[in-house]
Amino acid sequence: MVLLPSERRLYDCLRQWISLYGYAPTIREMKEALKESSSSLIQDLLDRLQQKGFIVRRQGVARALCLLYGELPLKGFVQAGYLTDHPECCDRVRLDGNRYIEGDYALTVNGDSMVGAGILDGDIVVMRPTKDVWAIRPGQIAVIWLEGEGATLKRVYYNEGDNQVTLEPANSAHPTRVLERSRVGVQGVMVGQHRNDQGLWVAVAR
Repeated sequence: MVLLPSERRLYDCLRQWISLYGYAPTIREMKEALKESSSSLIQDLLDRLQQKGFIVRRQGVARALCLLYGELPLKGFVQAGYLTDHPECCDRVRLDGNRYIEGDYALTVNGDSMVGAGILDGDIVVMRPTKDVWAIRPGQIAVIWLEGEGATLKRVYYNEGDNQVTLEPANSAHPTRVLERSRVGVQGVMVGQHRNDQGLWVAVAR
């Protein structure tokens, strides 16, 4: 979720302060850092940051504020378009405004086949590993592996008891594919999406 300029100023202030001192600033210290005179403005901005999922805090307790973010393995690229193998990179990326569970990993999106679902080229998607195509709810977005072709990000549909799986893009310029179950491997189900906002990878509401 994109931050408004005033929210971003305070969030950047919190990140810098906590990085430098190891604890959160008080309201007075936030006011001084931002050169603001209004405590109510700071409180309002903190409320908005908490509502948007960037911080958590306990009311009435000094310095009882934590930033919410996750650092996940960034395992390369996934094509939202033509199928291709993706490199097995293993950097880490900080995703602000969300927390995930052990085992989740991130991929950078290449291509435009999922633009209708709000997934753009350059976004980061967070995947929860699974190998079972039947564990995917029909219509969920997943990373699918096709032997001899590679990995792709698509919506997955199937009928219970059917041996065919439909891979559906969210862009009419790309074809829908109906494949035998034996040809389809699952690498993960999408559980999050982030977009770069002036250096922050902020969560995209879905």
